Amino acid sequence: MRDRKSLHGHSFFCYNFYVGNAYKLNWQKLGVKVNKDMPKDTALTLFKLHKAGSTHGAGISAARNIYKDEEIIRATGPIVGESVSDTLYYTYGIDVLLQVGFKKWVLPNDAVRFINHSCEPNMGFSEPGVFVAMRHIDEGEDLTFDYATCEINDEKYNWEIDCLCKTPTCRKKISNKDIFKKSLDLVEKYKGYIPKFVLDEIEKRGLS
Repeated sequence: MRDRKSLHGHSFFCYNFYVGNAYKLNWQKLGVKVNKDMPKDTALTLFKLHKAGSTHGAGISAARNIYKDEEIIRATGPIVGESVSDTLYYTYGIDVLLQVGFKKWVLPNDAVRFINHSCEPNMGFSEPGVFVAMRHIDEGEDLTFDYATCEINDEKYNWEIDCLCKTPTCRKKISNKDIFKKSLDLVEKYKGYIPKFVLDEIEKRGLS
């Protein structure tokens, strides 16, 4: 995949090839001489897995500085519908599914399942299941997203859980209805980083 990027007002080209959880850099296409002791398939991983504390279990953090709008990770795994997702959750207690469409979820087989919620997140979506940086992210920062930006569920499956993010704007409780609440103004807060299926539902249901 050939991407045109911008850094401090200068244009350059990156030649990235997506492999699992990492980006493989093709050094030769960048015109960089590769030493004999340096593997040509050097992988540049934007994140690393870490223990997030007693309340959060695991999480992922930035392995290097990440620039605004840079793609960080995308959810990979089988896509399931409502009945299968219900079975996975209610029968097997599997709660790591990520919503990627109305009544459509992905069961992540990668580090996406370890991403934690925050009411002041640094990641949003460029498309369903594809996480990008909403701002510059420093190396070592926890990588988080707001569950409200994709977990919208049908009205008959309303849920609410305690929020443990402890940020200054922590909502204390989060739910599948948050994105639809005028008082929270999350649509404006995450403008440009909300998946289209969520925006479609907002247009359909309206804000209240």
